[in-house]
Amino acid sequence: MQKFLTDEKILEIEKKFWSPVFVYSEKKLREAVENFKNFPSEFWHTVRYAMKANSNKTILKYFLENDLKIDASSEYEVYRAMNAGFEWKNIQISSQELSKNFEKLLETWVFFVATSLHQLEEFWKIKQWWEVWIRINPWVWSWAFKAIATWWTTSAFWIWHEYIPQIQEISKKYDLRITKIHLHIWSENTPESWVDTANIWLDFIKIFEDVETLDMWWGFKMAIMDYEKSADLQSIWKAVWEKIKNFYKETWRKIHLELEPWKYMVINSANLICQVNDIVDTWKDWYTFIRTNTWMTEMPRTPMYWIQQEISVISKNLNNSETEGKNFKDYVVVWHCCESWDILTCKLYDQEVIETIKLPEVSIWDLMVVASVWAYNSSMSMKNYNSFPEVWEVFLKEDWEIIEVRKRENLEEIWRNEV
Repeated sequence: MQKFLTDEKILEIEKKFWSPVFVYSEKKLREAVENFKNFPSEFWHTVRYAMKANSNKTILKYFLENDLKIDASSEYEVYRAMNAGFEWKNIQISSQELSKNFEKLLETWVFFVATSLHQLEEFWKIKQWWEVWIRINPWVWSWAFKAIATWWTTSAFWIWHEYIPQIQEISKKYDLRITKIHLHIWSENTPESWVDTANIWLDFIKIFEDVETLDMWWGFKMAIMDYEKSADLQSIWKAVWEKIKNFYKETWRKIHLELEPWKYMVINSANLICQVNDIVDTWKDWYTFIRTNTWMTEMPRTPMYWIQQEISVISKNLNNSETEGKNFKDYVVVWHCCESWDILTCKLYDQEVIETIKLPEVSIWDLMVVASVWAYNSSMSMKNYNSFPEVWEVFLKEDWEIIEVRKRENLEEIWRNEV
Protein backbone atom coordinates (compact mmCIF):
# COMPACT_ATOMS: atom_id res chain seq x y z
CA MET A 1 0.00 0.00 0.00
CA GLN A 2 1.52 3.32 -1.09
CA LYS A 3 -1.22 5.56 0.33
CA PHE A 4 -1.84 7.52 -2.88
CA LEU A 5 0.75 6.65 -5.57
CA THR A 6 0.43 4.15 -8.38
CA ASP A 7 3.41 2.16 -9.63
CA GLU A 8 3.24 3.98 -12.97
CA LYS A 9 3.29 7.41 -11.30
CA ILE A 10 6.22 6.37 -9.09
CA LEU A 11 8.26 5.36 -12.14
CA GLU A 12 7.31 8.58 -13.93
CA ILE A 13 8.37 10.75 -10.98
CA GLU A 14 11.65 8.90 -10.51
CA LYS A 15 12.49 9.27 -14.19
CA LYS A 16 11.94 13.03 -14.13
CA PHE A 17 13.27 13.75 -10.61
CA TRP A 18 15.80 11.12 -9.68
CA SER A 19 15.44 9.72 -6.21
CA PRO A 20 15.27 10.38 -3.40
CA VAL A 21 12.26 12.64 -3.87
CA PHE A 22 9.40 13.66 -1.59
CA VAL A 23 5.92 13.48 -3.13
CA TYR A 24 3.07 15.47 -1.54
CA SER A 25 -0.53 14.66 -2.41
CA GLU A 26 -3.01 17.47 -2.93
CA LYS A 27 -5.90 15.00 -2.67
CA LYS A 28 -4.80 13.63 0.70
CA LEU A 29 -4.07 17.14 1.91
CA ARG A 30 -7.54 18.38 0.94
CA GLU A 31 -9.17 15.44 2.70
CA ALA A 32 -7.20 16.18 5.85
CA VAL A 33 -8.09 19.89 5.80
CA GLU A 34 -11.78 19.17 5.26
CA ASN A 35 -11.74 16.60 8.03
CA PHE A 36 -10.77 19.21 10.61
CA LYS A 37 -12.64 22.17 9.17
CA ASN A 38 -15.86 20.14 9.37
CA PHE A 39 -15.59 19.25 13.03
CA PRO A 40 -18.88 19.48 14.93
CA SER A 41 -18.67 22.53 17.21
CA GLU A 42 -21.24 24.21 19.40
CA PHE A 43 -19.60 27.59 18.93
CA TRP A 44 -16.74 27.96 16.46
CA HIS A 45 -13.25 26.62 15.99
CA THR A 46 -10.02 27.42 14.15
CA VAL A 47 -7.54 25.01 12.59
CA ARG A 48 -3.95 26.11 13.27
CA TYR A 49 -1.07 24.36 11.50
CA ALA A 50 2.20 23.84 13.37
CA MET A 51 4.47 24.71 10.46
CA LYS A 52 7.51 22.99 11.96
CA ALA A 53 5.97 19.72 10.69
CA ASN A 54 6.64 20.83 7.10
CA SER A 55 7.45 24.38 6.05
CA ASN A 56 7.54 24.16 2.26
CA LYS A 57 6.24 27.41 0.80
CA THR A 58 3.78 25.68 -1.55
CA ILE A 59 2.34 23.76 1.39
CA LEU A 60 2.00 26.92 3.46
CA LYS A 61 0.23 28.67 0.57
CA TYR A 62 -2.17 25.74 0.28
CA PHE A 63 -3.10 26.10 3.95
CA LEU A 64 -3.44 29.87 3.51
CA GLU A 65 -5.90 29.37 0.66
CA ASN A 66 -7.90 27.05 2.92
CA ASP A 67 -8.12 29.56 5.79
CA LEU A 68 -5.80 27.77 8.22
CA LYS A 69 -3.73 29.71 10.70
CA ILE A 70 -0.11 29.18 11.73
CA ASP A 71 1.75 28.19 14.87
CA ALA A 72 5.41 29.21 14.60
CA SER A 73 8.18 27.84 16.80
CA SER A 74 10.73 30.57 16.08
CA GLU A 75 11.00 34.12 14.82
CA TYR A 76 12.33 32.70 11.55
CA GLU A 77 9.17 30.66 11.04
CA VAL A 78 7.13 33.83 11.60
CA TYR A 79 8.92 35.60 8.75
CA ARG A 80 8.78 32.48 6.60
CA ALA A 81 5.00 32.30 7.08
CA MET A 82 4.68 35.98 6.22
CA ASN A 83 6.73 35.40 3.09
CA ALA A 84 4.20 32.74 2.10
CA GLY A 85 1.40 35.31 2.46
CA PHE A 86 0.10 34.91 6.01
CA GLU A 87 -0.93 38.11 7.80
CA TRP A 88 0.26 38.77 11.34
CA LYS A 89 -3.21 38.17 12.77
CA ASN A 90 -3.11 34.57 11.53
CA ILE A 91 0.24 33.71 13.16
CA GLN A 92 1.09 32.85 16.74
CA ILE A 93 4.61 32.22 18.03
CA SER A 94 5.26 29.76 20.86
CA SER A 95 9.03 29.49 21.09
CA GLN A 96 11.61 28.08 23.46
CA GLU A 97 13.69 31.24 23.15
CA LEU A 98 13.00 34.92 22.75
CA SER A 99 14.07 36.26 19.39
CA LYS A 100 17.31 38.22 19.12
CA ASN A 101 15.24 41.29 18.30
CA PHE A 102 12.15 40.57 20.36
CA GLU A 103 10.80 44.11 20.08
CA LYS A 104 11.00 44.05 16.27
CA LEU A 105 9.20 40.71 16.21
CA LEU A 106 6.35 42.02 18.37
CA GLU A 107 6.08 45.04 16.08
CA THR A 108 4.72 42.61 13.45
CA TRP A 109 1.74 42.19 15.83
CA VAL A 110 1.92 38.41 15.74
CA PHE A 111 0.29 36.78 18.75
CA PHE A 112 2.79 35.84 21.42
CA VAL A 113 2.52 32.71 23.57
CA ALA A 114 4.66 32.87 26.71
CA THR A 115 6.30 29.53 27.52
CA SER A 116 8.04 30.66 30.72
CA LEU A 117 7.58 33.18 33.53
CA HIS A 118 10.62 35.07 32.22
CA GLN A 119 9.05 35.39 28.77
CA LEU A 120 5.86 36.71 30.35
CA GLU A 121 7.74 39.52 32.08
CA GLU A 122 9.85 40.33 29.01
CA PHE A 123 6.67 40.63 26.95
CA TRP A 124 5.27 43.19 29.37
CA LYS A 125 8.36 45.40 28.98
CA ILE A 126 7.47 45.89 25.31
CA LYS A 127 3.69 45.44 25.13
CA GLN A 128 2.41 46.93 28.38
CA TRP A 129 -1.31 46.56 29.03
CA TRP A 130 -1.70 44.16 26.15
CA GLU A 131 -3.19 40.72 25.88
CA VAL A 132 -0.91 37.69 26.01
CA TRP A 133 -1.28 33.96 25.67
CA ILE A 134 0.33 31.33 27.89
CA ARG A 135 1.47 27.74 27.41
CA ILE A 136 0.87 25.42 30.36
CA ASN A 137 2.24 21.94 31.06
CA PRO A 138 -0.82 20.16 32.50
CA TRP A 139 1.03 17.00 33.61
CA VAL A 140 -1.09 14.57 31.65
CA TRP A 141 0.46 11.25 30.64
CA SER A 142 -1.03 8.51 28.51
CA TRP A 143 1.68 7.54 26.04
CA ALA A 144 4.10 4.63 26.23
CA PHE A 145 7.16 6.24 24.65
CA LYS A 146 8.74 8.86 26.91
CA ALA A 147 11.28 10.01 24.32
CA ILE A 148 8.58 11.98 22.49
CA ALA A 149 6.85 13.35 25.59
CA THR A 150 6.60 17.15 25.54
CA TRP A 151 4.08 17.57 28.35
CA TRP A 152 5.60 15.65 31.27
CA THR A 153 8.01 16.33 34.13
CA THR A 154 10.90 15.87 31.69
CA SER A 155 9.69 18.64 29.38
CA ALA A 156 10.91 22.25 29.36
CA PHE A 157 8.49 23.43 26.68
CA TRP A 158 5.88 24.86 29.02
CA ILE A 159 5.09 26.69 32.24
CA TRP A 160 4.58 23.96 34.81
CA HIS A 161 0.96 23.95 36.02
CA GLU A 162 1.92 24.48 39.67
CA TYR A 163 3.26 27.91 38.70
CA ILE A 164 -0.23 29.18 37.92
CA PRO A 165 -0.22 31.40 41.06
CA GLN A 166 2.97 33.05 39.80
CA ILE A 167 1.34 33.58 36.39
CA GLN A 168 -1.59 35.25 38.12
CA GLU A 169 0.74 37.40 40.18
CA ILE A 170 2.68 38.63 37.14
CA SER A 171 -0.46 39.33 35.11
CA LYS A 172 -1.99 41.27 38.01
CA LYS A 173 1.21 43.20 38.72
CA TYR A 174 1.61 44.28 35.08
CA ASP A 175 -2.08 44.47 34.16
CA LEU A 176 -1.73 41.80 31.46
CA ARG A 177 -4.83 40.13 30.05
CA ILE A 178 -4.34 36.40 29.52
CA THR A 179 -6.85 35.58 26.78
CA LYS A 180 -5.68 32.20 25.52
CA ILE A 181 -4.34 29.03 27.08
CA HIS A 182 -2.16 26.80 24.97
CA LEU A 183 -1.98 23.14 26.02
CA HIS A 184 -0.33 20.06 24.61
CA ILE A 185 -2.00 16.84 25.67
CA TRP A 186 -1.37 13.48 24.09
CA SER A 187 -4.44 11.61 25.23
CA GLU A 188 -5.67 8.14 24.40
CA ASN A 189 -8.00 7.45 21.49
CA THR A 190 -11.17 6.88 23.50
CA PRO A 191 -13.93 9.46 24.04
CA GLU A 192 -13.77 8.67 27.77
CA SER A 193 -10.10 9.65 28.03
CA TRP A 194 -10.79 12.90 26.21
CA VAL A 195 -13.64 13.79 28.55
CA ASP A 196 -11.23 13.37 31.47
CA THR A 197 -8.75 15.58 29.64
CA ALA A 198 -11.43 18.21 28.95
CA ASN A 199 -12.03 18.53 32.67
CA ILE A 200 -8.41 19.64 33.07
CA TRP A 201 -8.76 22.29 30.36
CA LEU A 202 -11.89 23.73 31.89
CA ASP A 203 -10.33 23.88 35.36
CA PHE A 204 -7.53 26.04 33.92
CA ILE A 205 -10.01 28.28 32.10
CA LYS A 206 -11.98 28.87 35.32
CA ILE A 207 -8.82 30.22 36.93
CA PHE A 208 -8.20 32.79 34.17
CA GLU A 209 -11.40 34.75 33.71
CA ASP A 210 -10.24 36.62 30.60
CA VAL A 211 -9.48 33.46 28.62
CA GLU A 212 -11.53 33.32 25.43
CA THR A 213 -9.59 30.69 23.47
CA LEU A 214 -8.24 27.24 24.16
CA ASP A 215 -5.49 26.07 21.81
CA MET A 216 -4.81 22.35 21.92
CA TRP A 217 -2.00 20.39 20.38
CA TRP A 218 -4.12 17.34 19.84
CA GLY A 219 -2.62 13.91 20.34
CA PHE A 220 -4.96 12.11 17.99
CA LYS A 221 -3.57 8.81 16.83
CA MET A 222 -3.22 8.40 13.06
CA ALA A 223 -2.41 4.87 11.96
CA ILE A 224 0.49 4.53 9.55
CA MET A 225 0.96 0.78 9.99
CA ASP A 226 -1.56 -2.04 9.57
CA TYR A 227 -1.38 -2.98 13.25
CA GLU A 228 -2.29 0.54 14.40
CA LYS A 229 -5.74 2.07 14.88
CA SER A 230 -6.65 5.69 14.18
CA ALA A 231 -8.69 7.77 16.58
CA ASP A 232 -12.44 8.08 15.97
CA LEU A 233 -12.61 11.87 15.74
CA GLN A 234 -16.38 12.18 15.60
CA SER A 235 -16.93 10.11 18.74
CA ILE A 236 -14.26 12.03 20.61
CA TRP A 237 -15.65 15.38 19.55
CA LYS A 238 -19.21 14.59 20.52
CA ALA A 239 -18.05 13.70 24.00
CA VAL A 240 -15.80 16.76 24.36
CA TRP A 241 -18.36 19.24 23.09
CA GLU A 242 -20.83 18.09 25.71
CA LYS A 243 -18.35 19.24 28.33
CA ILE A 244 -17.86 22.60 26.62
CA LYS A 245 -21.61 23.17 26.29
CA ASN A 246 -22.10 22.39 29.96
CA PHE A 247 -19.29 24.80 30.80
CA TYR A 248 -21.14 27.51 28.89
CA LYS A 249 -24.37 26.80 30.76
CA GLU A 250 -22.53 27.11 34.07
CA THR A 251 -20.42 30.19 33.30
CA TRP A 252 -21.98 31.87 30.21
CA ARG A 253 -18.49 31.85 28.69
CA LYS A 254 -18.19 30.75 25.06
CA ILE A 255 -14.75 29.23 24.58
CA HIS A 256 -13.29 29.40 21.09
CA LEU A 257 -11.39 26.22 20.31
CA GLU A 258 -8.23 26.08 18.21
CA LEU A 259 -7.12 22.73 16.82
CA GLU A 260 -3.46 21.90 16.17
CA PRO A 261 -3.75 18.36 14.87
CA TRP A 262 -0.30 18.34 13.24
CA LYS A 263 0.66 14.70 12.57
CA TYR A 264 -2.90 13.32 12.36
CA MET A 265 -3.79 15.87 9.74
CA VAL A 266 -0.87 15.49 7.35
CA ILE A 267 1.23 12.41 8.07
CA ASN A 268 -0.26 10.27 5.27
CA SER A 269 -0.12 13.05 2.67
CA ALA A 270 3.47 12.39 1.59
CA ASN A 271 5.69 9.54 0.41
CA LEU A 272 9.42 9.32 -0.18
CA ILE A 273 10.68 7.53 -3.28
CA CYS A 274 14.20 6.10 -2.93
CA GLN A 275 16.33 3.50 -4.67
CA VAL A 276 18.03 0.25 -3.75
CA ASN A 277 21.76 0.85 -4.17
CA ASP A 278 23.18 -2.41 -2.89
CA ILE A 279 22.34 -5.66 -1.14
CA VAL A 280 24.78 -7.14 1.37
CA ASP A 281 24.60 -9.76 4.09
CA THR A 282 26.38 -11.00 7.18
CA TRP A 283 26.65 -14.56 5.96
CA LYS A 284 23.75 -16.96 5.44
CA ASP A 285 22.75 -17.33 9.10
CA TRP A 286 22.38 -13.63 9.85
CA TYR A 287 20.93 -10.61 8.03
CA THR A 288 20.41 -9.51 4.45
CA PHE A 289 20.64 -5.72 4.21
CA ILE A 290 19.03 -3.48 1.59
CA ARG A 291 21.10 -0.33 1.17
CA THR A 292 19.14 2.67 -0.09
CA ASN A 293 20.07 6.18 -1.23
CA THR A 294 18.37 8.04 1.61
CA TRP A 295 18.23 8.29 5.35
CA MET A 296 18.48 10.95 8.07
CA THR A 297 19.41 13.45 5.39
CA GLU A 298 15.73 13.16 4.42
CA MET A 299 14.00 11.06 7.09
CA PRO A 300 15.26 11.73 10.63
CA ARG A 301 11.93 10.98 12.30
CA THR A 302 12.31 7.20 12.03
CA PRO A 303 15.72 6.79 13.73
CA MET A 304 15.08 9.62 16.21
CA TYR A 305 11.77 8.24 17.45
CA TRP A 306 12.44 4.54 16.69
CA ILE A 307 9.18 4.11 14.82
CA GLN A 308 8.26 1.80 11.97
CA GLN A 309 7.27 2.86 8.45
CA GLU A 310 5.39 1.16 5.67
CA ILE A 311 7.68 0.16 2.80
CA SER A 312 6.81 -0.90 -0.76
CA VAL A 313 9.13 -2.22 -3.47
CA ILE A 314 8.70 -1.18 -7.09
CA SER A 315 10.63 -3.39 -9.46
CA LYS A 316 11.51 -2.19 -12.94
CA ASN A 317 11.69 -5.77 -14.16
CA LEU A 318 8.58 -7.37 -12.66
CA ASN A 319 4.85 -6.80 -12.80
CA ASN A 320 4.39 -4.94 -9.51
CA SER A 321 0.67 -5.60 -9.31
CA GLU A 322 1.30 -9.36 -9.14
CA THR A 323 2.58 -10.88 -5.89
CA GLU A 324 1.64 -14.49 -6.59
CA GLY A 325 4.66 -16.56 -7.49
CA LYS A 326 7.14 -14.00 -6.21
CA ASN A 327 9.73 -15.05 -3.67
CA PHE A 328 9.52 -13.19 -0.36
CA LYS A 329 12.58 -12.73 1.83
CA ASP A 330 13.40 -11.19 5.20
CA TYR A 331 15.39 -7.96 4.88
CA VAL A 332 16.84 -5.24 7.06
CA VAL A 333 16.54 -1.85 5.37
CA VAL A 334 19.38 0.60 5.96
CA TRP A 335 20.29 4.01 4.63
CA HIS A 336 23.23 5.69 2.94
CA CYS A 337 24.85 7.64 5.78
CA CYS A 338 27.87 6.33 7.62
CA GLU A 339 26.21 6.00 11.01
CA SER A 340 25.54 3.16 13.45
CA TRP A 341 21.85 4.02 13.82
CA ASP A 342 21.08 3.94 10.10
CA ILE A 343 18.43 1.21 10.34
CA LEU A 344 14.84 1.67 9.19
CA THR A 345 13.56 -1.71 10.33
CA CYS A 346 14.24 -1.60 14.05
CA LYS A 347 11.97 -2.85 16.81
CA LEU A 348 9.22 -0.36 17.63
CA TYR A 349 10.56 2.18 20.17
CA ASP A 350 13.82 0.25 20.53
CA GLN A 351 16.42 1.26 17.97
CA GLU A 352 19.02 -1.15 19.31
CA VAL A 353 16.98 -4.22 18.34
CA ILE A 354 16.98 -5.11 14.64
CA GLU A 355 13.81 -6.46 13.09
CA THR A 356 13.46 -7.78 9.58
CA ILE A 357 10.73 -6.97 7.10
CA LYS A 358 9.34 -9.45 4.60
CA LEU A 359 9.44 -8.08 1.04
CA PRO A 360 9.28 -9.50 -2.49
CA GLU A 361 12.79 -10.41 -3.53
CA VAL A 362 14.63 -7.17 -4.14
CA SER A 363 17.17 -6.34 -6.84
CA ILE A 364 19.70 -3.53 -7.04
CA TRP A 365 18.18 -0.42 -8.71
CA ASP A 366 14.64 -1.33 -7.65
CA LEU A 367 12.67 1.56 -6.21
CA MET A 368 11.32 1.69 -2.68
CA VAL A 369 8.50 3.86 -1.39
CA VAL A 370 8.35 4.86 2.26
CA ALA A 371 4.83 5.99 3.11
CA SER A 372 3.56 8.49 5.70
CA VAL A 373 6.57 10.81 5.74
CA TRP A 374 4.93 14.25 5.77
CA ALA A 375 5.66 15.34 9.31
CA TYR A 376 9.10 16.07 10.79
CA ASN A 377 11.17 14.68 7.96
CA SER A 378 11.95 17.25 5.28
CA SER A 379 11.73 20.07 7.85
CA MET A 380 13.87 18.24 10.44
CA SER A 381 16.41 16.66 8.12
CA MET A 382 20.11 16.47 9.03
CA LYS A 383 20.88 18.73 6.13
CA ASN A 384 24.06 17.98 4.16
CA TYR A 385 25.31 15.28 6.50
CA ASN A 386 28.02 13.34 4.60
CA SER A 387 27.62 16.29 2.17
CA PHE A 388 24.48 14.88 0.56
CA PRO A 389 22.49 17.65 -1.16
CA GLU A 390 18.90 18.52 -0.29
CA VAL A 391 16.54 16.45 -2.42
CA TRP A 392 13.66 17.30 -4.71
CA GLU A 393 10.13 17.83 -3.42
CA VAL A 394 7.15 17.58 -5.77
CA PHE A 395 3.43 18.22 -5.38
CA LEU A 396 1.01 15.76 -6.97
CA LYS A 397 -2.11 17.66 -8.03
CA GLU A 398 -5.53 16.04 -7.93
CA ASP A 399 -5.50 15.89 -11.73
CA TRP A 400 -2.18 13.94 -11.43
CA GLU A 401 -0.06 16.85 -12.68
CA ILE A 402 3.38 16.85 -11.04
CA ILE A 403 4.69 20.23 -9.84
CA GLU A 404 8.20 20.84 -8.57
CA VAL A 405 8.02 22.65 -5.20
CA ARG A 406 11.68 22.41 -4.15
CA LYS A 407 14.65 22.01 -6.43
CA ARG A 408 17.41 19.55 -5.73
CA GLU A 409 20.36 21.37 -4.21
CA ASN A 410 23.45 21.87 -6.36
CA LEU A 411 26.67 20.58 -4.85
CA GLU A 412 28.24 24.06 -4.78
CA GLU A 413 25.35 25.36 -2.67
CA ILE A 414 26.42 23.14 0.22
CA TRP A 415 29.50 25.27 0.89
CA ARG A 416 28.19 28.59 -0.43
CA ASN A 417 28.38 30.32 2.98
CA GLU A 418 31.74 28.94 4.02
CA VAL A 419 34.60 31.42 4.23
